[in-house]
Amino acid sequence: MPGDFPQAIHPALITWKGSPNYSAPRFGDEPIAIVLHTMGGSLLGCDAWFNNLSSEVSAHFGVGLTGSVHQYVELNDVAWGNGVLESGNTWPGPAGINPNRLSRSIETEDRGNPSTPVSDEQYEAVVGACALILERFPSITYLMTHSVISPRSRAGCPGARWLDSGRFQALANALRLMPLS
Repeated sequence: MPGDFPQAIHPALITWKGSPNYSAPRFGDEPIAIVLHTMGGSLLGCDAWFNNLSSEVSAHFGVGLTGSVHQYVELNDVAWGNGVLESGNTWPGPAGINPNRLSRSIETEDRGNPSTPVSDEQYEAVVGACALILERFPSITYLMTHSVISPRSRAGCPGARWLDSGRFQALANALRLMPLS
């Protein structure tokens, strides 16, 4: 039925990979955003990188082009994928708070080619992962690109594959979130 809210992905369809790179939340930190990324590589490469303690980076989910969903960090915990606010950012959150604390993040496979189209399977899996996040955190009002937070070092994240294709806007519309790119 048109206008229905997307269904969350069933947890049984998510492969737990885990990552040592996360923090516990602080009292009062309610997420306000879902941040979308492109991997710059493969889902398996992302698995390895997020499981490397010295990488000091993670995301909550990784979604492959085939629609496979891997989880690295529990939704109640803070992933380390959204970085530090850079000059020129348009982050809508409160000043002085690291965006990682107020966001949940999804990496999307592109096999190292930023022109790789978002497949239908990948798009649908991202919708389901976002819906799962929103079930847990109804406080979220934004869907944003990584470039909102880090416009200098991550200007192309998640890139044209999401933005120019219209998939980013479609995702925001489906989830009823305000898009920021």
